[in-house]
Amino acid sequence: MTERNRKEELLLALNKLEAYHEIQNEMGRLTAAFNFHQKERVREHFAMELADVSLEYADEGRFEGPEAVDAALEELLGGEAKPGEMLDLQLTTPMIEVADDGKTAKCVWWCPGVGARTDEEGAHALWIWGQTAVDFIRLQEVWKVWHLHYFRLIKCSYEKGWVEDLSMINRFNTPMHPKSLPSTYHNPYSPLSIRDGIPCPPRPYHTYTQADRFWELNRDKR
Repeated sequence: MTERNRKEELLLALNKLEAYHEIQNEMGRLTAAFNFHQKERVREHFAMELADVSLEYADEGRFEGPEAVDAALEELLGGEAKPGEMLDLQLTTPMIEVADDGKTAKCVWWCPGVGARTDEEGAHALWIWGQTAVDFIRLQEVWKVWHLHYFRLIKCSYEKGWVEDLSMINRFNTPMHPKSLPSTYHNPYSPLSIRDGIPCPPRPYHTYTQADRFWELNRDKR
């Protein structure tokens, strides 16, 4: 290996390390804003200038394009927060692969969390766990969310747990939002289901191509 090649490899490694740090912070800020019901701050982290920006959340459908993403955020975060309600998702086990060309990154986080819902009887504690797969894209020196897919694993009462309480793992029997497309994947835990390793961890890659879309649905966990 020549001295020039060594320098190029070192520069590539340093650039990827810097990108890893920036992406971690961006995703952390987005998650904090989501937890505190701050719709506009969540929106700022999406690449809304791109026609194919997207958001898929559990089995609420896939929202493609800026208008559809806005509709999804309104659906998820548009209502007024109520006293006693709470959502607190965490980001763990980061798996971040920055492309060799430095323009995109494929990422997965595991997201354990807790929550609380309220009704006329008061507040009720919840377990809320899942995984999030994200394509980040670098636009004007800033990393932004290009495609985000949240996979629900469990959503259940704290008291009963995920084996006994299956009432919240699927959406209610109501029409999907008119701007949503069918969900690509939804397989939350139940005593009758088998998990199949989705989303998969991202693998090293050179540049993002059309064939990379929905890479997270690959069942190979290597």
